[in-house]
Amino acid sequence: MASRGNVDVNERRLRTIYECLDLGNNKKAVQEADKLLKKQRDNQCAKVLKALALLHLGRDDESSCILQEVHSLQPTDEATLQGMLICYRETHQFDLIANMYENAYKARPDSEEILSALFMSYVRLGYYKKQHQTAMLLHKLKPTKNPYYFWAVMSIVMQAHTAEDRQQAKSLYLPLAERMTLKYIKEDKIEAEAEIHLYLIILKELEKWQEAIDLLQGPLGEKFTSEIDFRKKEIASLYCKLKEWSKANVAYQALLQENPDDWSFWSQYLTCVTELVKCKKDSNEEEHSESSAHCTIEKAVAFIEKLADENREIERPLRGPYLARLHLLKMFYNDNNDYSDIIGKPADLLKQYFSMFGDKARCFGDMRDYITMLGDKDKSQFLTSINEDLRLNMGDNSQEYPQTVKAMQQHMTCLRLERSLGNYEHMPTEDRMSQVKDLLKFYKHGLTLGKDLLATDIQYADTYLLLAMHLLLDIYNQTGDTGVLWQIIAQLEKGLKNSPSNFQIKLLLIRLYCTVGAFGPCTDIYDSMEAKHIINDTLGYVVANHVNRLGHFLSAHMMYNTMLRFFSVNHKEITEYLIPSYKYGTFIKIHEFVQFRERLQNSLQYASAIEESLLLDLVLETCNHNSTEMMLTNMAIDPDVDRTKGEKDLQDNRDFTLLSNWDPPDGQTLKELQERSFMEEKAWLKLHSYLLRTLIAAIYLGRQPDSSATTTQNGTSAVSKRPMVHVLRDLKQLFQQHVVDCKHYKLPIKYTIHGPYPTRISSYLLQNHHQVFLLMVEHVLYIHLLYENGFDKADEEEEKRIQTTVVSLVDGLVSKHKCSLISEENGKKTWNLTLLENLVLLAETISHITILAAVCHRILKPMKTSWVKKNKKKKELNIPQPKTFENFNNLTASLEKSTHELHKAVTDINPVFKLLNLHHLNLTESISSEEEDVAMEMMMWKRVEESYQQSAHQVTDLLHHKLEYLSSLHL
Repeated sequence: MASRGNVDVNERRLRTIYECLDLGNNKKAVQEADKLLKKQRDNQCAKVLKALALLHLGRDDESSCILQEVHSLQPTDEATLQGMLICYRETHQFDLIANMYENAYKARPDSEEILSALFMSYVRLGYYKKQHQTAMLLHKLKPTKNPYYFWAVMSIVMQAHTAEDRQQAKSLYLPLAERMTLKYIKEDKIEAEAEIHLYLIILKELEKWQEAIDLLQGPLGEKFTSEIDFRKKEIASLYCKLKEWSKANVAYQALLQENPDDWSFWSQYLTCVTELVKCKKDSNEEEHSESSAHCTIEKAVAFIEKLADENREIERPLRGPYLARLHLLKMFYNDNNDYSDIIGKPADLLKQYFSMFGDKARCFGDMRDYITMLGDKDKSQFLTSINEDLRLNMGDNSQEYPQTVKAMQQHMTCLRLERSLGNYEHMPTEDRMSQVKDLLKFYKHGLTLGKDLLATDIQYADTYLLLAMHLLLDIYNQTGDTGVLWQIIAQLEKGLKNSPSNFQIKLLLIRLYCTVGAFGPCTDIYDSMEAKHIINDTLGYVVANHVNRLGHFLSAHMMYNTMLRFFSVNHKEITEYLIPSYKYGTFIKIHEFVQFRERLQNSLQYASAIEESLLLDLVLETCNHNSTEMMLTNMAIDPDVDRTKGEKDLQDNRDFTLLSNWDPPDGQTLKELQERSFMEEKAWLKLHSYLLRTLIAAIYLGRQPDSSATTTQNGTSAVSKRPMVHVLRDLKQLFQQHVVDCKHYKLPIKYTIHGPYPTRISSYLLQNHHQVFLLMVEHVLYIHLLYENGFDKADEEEEKRIQTTVVSLVDGLVSKHKCSLISEENGKKTWNLTLLENLVLLAETISHITILAAVCHRILKPMKTSWVKKNKKKKELNIPQPKTFENFNNLTASLEKSTHELHKAVTDINPVFKLLNLHHLNLTESISSEEEDVAMEMMMWKRVEESYQQSAHQVTDLLHHKLEYLSSLHL
């Protein structure tokens, strides 16, 4: 009885700790755990709960010590294991979870709970072979439980998915999974739909299409009840795989009769029709039978018309049948035979579509793929006909404004079609500006139709504004007049005030503010879009690509941290989604989750954020060499290991389709531009990776034996197995080779406003920043050679060559960029769009070479101390000091002078310091003199002033730290 009383007391005390943790009172939880541990020193659960509370309090080291202690005791009770699981999961130590349950299984091999938890620990790690083995152990332990057996089958399927050799997957893993599943089917042990679904997945992976059809059409196919029409859709798709076009065509007819607006069905149906027409073969069934395949264009058109007629009776007509007819025409448009008599003429079909759906937001996107069928004569006739129907002639003094939202939407669709058909391509600048003013009048009128909309609604007339701004962008691209950019920004700010939720305006504003070098307003605009979850990856590039390059270092620091936290948290969360997928048998989602997790882990945005964040820390958080070495200790990076993903592994998840594009199709598609940009981004990422690793290797090399336990006597770092001088030399060569490989990026790539943004690789290479960096690395290696072999190996000419070239290049760069932000030519004031970006890039390069100069100082200082001590003993000889010390002092003095000059150049772009009021400089001509437009311009200039002030302040702060750094390097 006494023993039972003790158990009750323990449970009550543990319950108190649990309650404190649930309420978030972690300090109280620690106190309660300590109370219990005073009485029961060996209570493992109390220790683990204390560790969890300490972890939540941010006392990670203390928590880790407790967990290590308990882990070594190999606990087996459920409460302790659960507590440790939570701790390890929060700290992303998934390997320790597996090790913990492996130890527990050895002690309790008959525990279903422990084995099940061990399986899930392997799921987190993606150890599919161990998953399979553990699942089979569970099956042997509990042979009546089907899920364990199919966990094993799914683990084999995942081994097939991840096998590098696809042939091995098809010949080994998948057949094994198939045999295992067939065994249960033959023994009539199948219990759930998920088990049959897994068998279907295996058959599809093995490309056994007919067997998959037989399964779906057989009695087991009746188990598929969770999704409507699942069997019909799968069977139709499998017929396409088998190229049995007649059967597939009939199957998709049935599906379309039930879902006439499902475009995936229409696409497959029309593909079947095309294949049947090509093969010129008819169905064996009677021609008039409703179930016969449509093997001629006439039958396909009749089927489309039939569904369209049925559709007309609906209050809101569906677009599917009408788009299907256009798509059918396009599929046969380039054929030698003219099918327009049967299907219809492009202009007539497009006009019909416009008349029915012209007021829908999606209308232009639907029609854009098909207006390419129009010839030059057809284009003008088509546009004339739809304009006549609208009766809104722009440019006419007696023009009428749309009186309803529907009419306005139709008019905007018409204007987008005009732009996409090239009506504005060769328009003179004066006519473009006149069109802009007309569009702004329509926009102003359109606002009256949306005056009752909520702030969260998008104004109906916003497309007028965006069309006008695209015309102004055409003028800027044609003339290069930066004043036009300010007009666009002011008008977009006005549009954003009227329509605060319009993401199109926000994306364009961010792009243009970054173009003019003012990043300041972009953070608030981006935050107002409330980008969450995966959007941080697909859309994060719009701000992440500019925040650092425009000198907003503090914002960059926060942004990179937020981005890295997103990727880290999502990796953990997606991993946790896999566990219920196994538990509840949603096997089809497992591979999707794994692919999604890998896509995020291999994201270009993730890899870039890591490198940029580390480089920023190394540049921003260091004002002397001690802080640099401390920063290096915190990073714990081995420079001999390339941590970035291979070029083949990296994935481009950026989304460039969000920003509306109504331009006529040109030579390069958006996809081609994105691929080109992706190659450029990878080249820039690789260059930054080499730069970072080279800096780290140099810092490790500069550490002396008495200053750090991480460096041995011969310069070998504890983080690397090779001597650091060899690592640095190899990295220098790799950096040089990569620069050679990137020579085609020297000429800047021009992208459209809708496409990607260029990296800084062109500026970096053209302005020879790489040469300055490589020369300083060469100097570090030279100084280290003197350290190893003495001053007898000194080469004064080599020293002077390196140092003179470095100083000359840096001075040249500073002189080149010491210019005014605003220049005047022919009485017109122009904004220097690239000045700030170039100054920031130069500040970063000076930061990098300052660190390398400090490494030289780190090596030379003890050498000079040693030389002075030796000379004190030989006073009578009066040995002259080696020139190396004086040369190094001259180098640092020159760098200090250049940094002073750069500091002044950056200060000169600060509008506040120069007492500039940008609004009064008349840098642009206002489109309108309305009071609201004038107020918007003033607000825009204020934001630009504040942004440049922030940039100048943060870059000058950085340079001030570098001046302190350089001043401390005097020997």
